[in-house]
Amino acid sequence: MTERIPGDLVMKHLVKLALEHDKPIVLDYWAKSISKEVVIGVREGGEKLLVKNEEEYTSPISKVFKVDTEYIVMTENSLYCVCASIPTKRIS
Repeated sequence: MTERIPGDLVMKHLVKLALEHDKPIVLDYWAKSISKEVVIGVREGGEKLLVKNEEEYTSPISKVFKVDTEYIVMTENSLYCVCASIPTKRIS
């Protein structure tokens, strides 16, 4: 079985953004975003972050770009690629 990987176009955009903003590309949320095991968590004040569980989450999201069926999520520290069907959920 072949695991789905991010598309060529989103990878080109990721590399461009990584070079422009001097941020690393992180793919550790990719596979779990396909199976919807991670969410975009929204705190009461509107702050958003990628969340795996109560202990594992990213720094706050500063921008989200949609490229085909993927999102590029820019946080304060890194660039993440996730499936665009990732759910959004209120968190505390």
